[in-house]
Amino acid sequence: MSEGTWSGSLDPACDPGDISADGRANALRLFNLYRWLADLPPVVTEPARDAQAQACALMMDANNSLSHEPPESWKCYSKTGADGARTSNISSGPGVASVLGYLIDPGNESTFGHRRIILSNDLGPIGLGSTGKNGASCMQNIGGTGRAGKAWTAWPPPGAFPMQAYGDRWSSLSDTGWSIQSEDIELEDAEVTITSGGAPLAVDVEPLEGGYGSTNAIRIVPNGWDPEAGQTYSVSVSGIAATIAYDVVFVDCE
Repeated sequence: MSEGTWSGSLDPACDPGDISADGRANALRLFNLYRWLADLPPVVTEPARDAQAQACALMMDANNSLSHEPPESWKCYSKTGADGARTSNISSGPGVASVLGYLIDPGNESTFGHRRIILSNDLGPIGLGSTGKNGASCMQNIGGTGRAGKAWTAWPPPGAFPMQAYGDRWSSLSDTGWSIQSEDIELEDAEVTITSGGAPLAVDVEPLEGGYGSTNAIRIVPNGWDPEAGQTYSVSVSGIAATIAYDVVFVDCE
């Protein structure tokens, strides 16, 4: 999918410009595809949020660094960009490519903050900004007004799940972990079993910090195994108020 064309420029002009319509549309399309897989409603972008995300992306690219609290000494600093940085997922990569990276979420294993915000009930509208295929990107997503109302959301979710969404060239969900999040179900004492073909598979389970897209969440890490296309993996969660059980069927979409 095309990353689109960026119309701005870096220091000294510091013009945030905009990403072309196809670049923003492709990022949003992929974003909503993953939410659809998780049985969540689509979201739309909003011009004011896009502007924050675009100014944020300019700052990240101009300084070749990432920060949710960029200092005023940064090249191409602006209040709009700083506001965007505080309320966005931020990436050193372009907009379309970054969506999957947020959902794998390497380096954030104690929170899965990027993933959980994307999969949150109250997400939307959002803002998307990028400095093109060789640049940086920001996804403004804090302060949403969505009301999906799901009791819990898992990643990978119940049903068919493409192997192509399981990982990228750098990492996979076997490395970072699967997850379940909920606003109302306390998951701190959850016990998780995963089986395939009736055989139990080893997993490590740990609670995640609250306040990142959901009140409660757990991380489930495959211990010494990877899912295979064409196989079904049955997940059961006990030790909570209401048992959660679902099947994930991995499919190869190539």
